[in-house]
Amino acid sequence: MALSSCSDPAAQQPAASSAPSAPSEAKYSAGSRPYLIERVGSIAVVQLYADGFDRLSPRERVLAYHLAEAGIAGDPIYYDQISDYGLTLKQLLEGIYTHDPAGDGMNDNTALVEKFRNYTKQVWIQHGNYDQDSARKFLPEFTPAQLRDAAHRALKNGARFGVDSEDDLDALLRRLQQPIFDANYKPLLTAKTPPPGQDVITASGSNLYVGVTRDEAEKAGEHYAINSRLVKRDGKIVEEIYRAGAPDEKLPSGRYAEYLRNVIAHLDQAAAVADPGKLIRYYQTGEKSDWYAYNIAWVKLSSNVDAINGFIESYLDPLGAKSAYESVVSFVDAGETRLMRSFADNAQYFEDRAPWLDAYKKQGVHPPVANVITVISEAGEGGPISAAGINLPNEQDIRQQYGSKSVLLFNVTASMDQAVGQKSAVEFSSSPEEIARAAKYGLEARKLLIAMHEVLGHGSGKVNPKLTADPRTYLKEYYSTLEEARADLVALWNFTDPKLDALGVADREELMRAAYDSEARGAFTQLYRYPHGDQIEEDHDRGTQMIVGYLMKNCACIESVTREGKTYLRVSDYGKMHEGVGKLLAELMRIKAEGDYAAIQNLVNTYGIKFNTQWRDQVVARGTRIGLPTRGAFVSPEIEPIRDAQGKIVDARLRYSLDLAESMLTYSRKSLGYLSQ
Repeated sequence: MALSSCSDPAAQQPAASSAPSAPSEAKYSAGSRPYLIERVGSIAVVQLYADGFDRLSPRERVLAYHLAEAGIAGDPIYYDQISDYGLTLKQLLEGIYTHDPAGDGMNDNTALVEKFRNYTKQVWIQHGNYDQDSARKFLPEFTPAQLRDAAHRALKNGARFGVDSEDDLDALLRRLQQPIFDANYKPLLTAKTPPPGQDVITASGSNLYVGVTRDEAEKAGEHYAINSRLVKRDGKIVEEIYRAGAPDEKLPSGRYAEYLRNVIAHLDQAAAVADPGKLIRYYQTGEKSDWYAYNIAWVKLSSNVDAINGFIESYLDPLGAKSAYESVVSFVDAGETRLMRSFADNAQYFEDRAPWLDAYKKQGVHPPVANVITVISEAGEGGPISAAGINLPNEQDIRQQYGSKSVLLFNVTASMDQAVGQKSAVEFSSSPEEIARAAKYGLEARKLLIAMHEVLGHGSGKVNPKLTADPRTYLKEYYSTLEEARADLVALWNFTDPKLDALGVADREELMRAAYDSEARGAFTQLYRYPHGDQIEEDHDRGTQMIVGYLMKNCACIESVTREGKTYLRVSDYGKMHEGVGKLLAELMRIKAEGDYAAIQNLVNTYGIKFNTQWRDQVVARGTRIGLPTRGAFVSPEIEPIRDAQGKIVDARLRYSLDLAESMLTYSRKSLGYLSQ
């Protein structure tokens, strides 16, 4: 399942000073509905709306409720995958958030209260204390002494920190002091370009490997490469399998068993309206064969209400294999789906016209299931930071034999567009013509790019039969960068195809120019996410840098221009850019098909990692001046069950909180149980 990042950072409107706790859908007209809730650091917090939920049948709404509860039940897993102290940090901060401000200490210092709350919100958004764009640890603005005072006040006020005494709390705080306050302690979440003397595993702070080097991991011969933690104990490498177990079969439980049993319990309740049996079986056993059985059945399933639930994406793993827990629950937006399905129906046409060698072209393409969806609930790696498009499964052999599903998360894109304005395009476009084109065609070009990225990009191409394993096994830490760049290039390539006219795409030439402008501009503006250092770690961003850097150096189609002290990246020749897109795309497909690690390592290291720090400093200054967020974080609506007189759930409705803290604390109450009802 491959994620497509949200649109370029854009300016936000000022947040309202307060918001109602539980607005009804009817309260707001289309023009007055609040989208932007607040700013947390550089992130815009956006309310996600799920229009059309009331038009689902009661049976479908009940299914959505159970699937959302299953996703939330697994949310703590992702905190723990981010860091071995993640859940302890979460519980500590939430105890302070809910119990200290009402006390007699910190409430006297409004500025200090806001520092604690801001840090807690950042941890909720990122599922830990690492920025997932830059991969760098972020530090609080309060001191260890202030944290101790707040924690002890919260303990006296009834906070449940999992400790029995003040001495135990002090011991807990001592264990957390270095992870929270020391910038040099595990400074990077996923270090795919490690410093001298370290490898990609030892330099990474994630909780996927313990005491293991890269060489040891690659020689371990894992059976559960996707869903396990690799740990060295007494000199031996051990796989800690993510599974619930099956006592009646004498199948022992594994890591995250408690959370997975809760996920299974909610999936069991969904069985009254759906059949989640294969996913339940996978969570019990953790076996690859059961994961494949589930994915094959899921690809074939056509359902109005659907869910992504599992250990899906491998961006967190520096070796690109182990996957993070993720949940996305949605329903099909029939009115917006036509174009997506048109791309799917014509997938073979676009495959035949791809710029790579015929040896890598699929024949008998299974048209992917392609939908525009409305997201109802996200958890784990699925949210609050959300994708704009998704294609799955990730497994190349399933794609080739059975096809895939591609979805455009329409309400995510629309909500972000409503929450932020056109200031980014205005500030960083190189000419009045480019500004006007972005205003008129930018959103539609973005939607079209995401659609082709997911439907035509990720599912395209075939690999050399000589590869005995998935291409990610050969391309390792560079696979995700390659695959995201390859899917973007497929979309950019197909913008010029006249087939788009036949599919009802109007103004194709202007849409192509808007998309090419955005690609060039995006490589510049994404530096806003990297205020420190001189290299990029995140895979989508590396892919964009690689594309634009390659085109600038080799194709004479993108240039930097400076006017009145401001730098811009502009497309100087759209025809040459299209040729360059095809050339690079053909090479990336060859690399994937042949498992050519050395070639992708050279491309990414040459064009995708290091950046011009003077450009970065300028982007940060300009972006800060106009109030740009680096990205959006989305607050999902809460799905509330409706019960009959006997207590049976017979329907469900949505509730919009417009409150990140309320939403995140509800997740903790449901999944961890240490907060009061």
